[in-house]
Amino acid sequence: MAKHEFEQVEMTNMCAIIDQSTGKVLVQNRVKSWPGIAFPGGHVEKGEAIALSTIREIKEETGLTVKNLKLCGIKDWFEPDLDRRYLVFLYRTNDFSGELIEESEEGRVFWTNIDELPKLNLASSFLEMSQLMLEDNFTEFIYEIDGDTWKKKFY
Repeated sequence: MAKHEFEQVEMTNMCAIIDQSTGKVLVQNRVKSWPGIAFPGGHVEKGEAIALSTIREIKEETGLTVKNLKLCGIKDWFEPDLDRRYLVFLYRTNDFSGELIEESEEGRVFWTNIDELPKLNLASSFLEMSQLMLEDNFTEFIYEIDGDTWKKKFY
């Protein structure tokens, strides 16, 4: 049996919270890392379950408690300079409760119409991620390196 070398991996999460009664989705105007409008989310802590990390991050950044998360897919890429893969586990839910806090250290959160997303000042590549999360066409959004070019691919 061949022996495989393990990759170093940084794991993160993101969740589209959809209010079915209004047709709106919760977004965050991120100010720390990856600036611009995106869905809330964050890092998976060492040893933490991925879905539970998403629930924790949403609570910290929005004040809302989410449940019944649906895994929509992943976004990933390999960072050659750091010799690691970066994974973003993408979820969506319409099952949430609690009182929304309008701002955290990560940025301001607010509801917006889903069809208005392309008109906002989005974080880099977030439009493609949101399509993967809100539609059921693909399960993976990856950057593949071809020489000096990073190509966006959906699978």
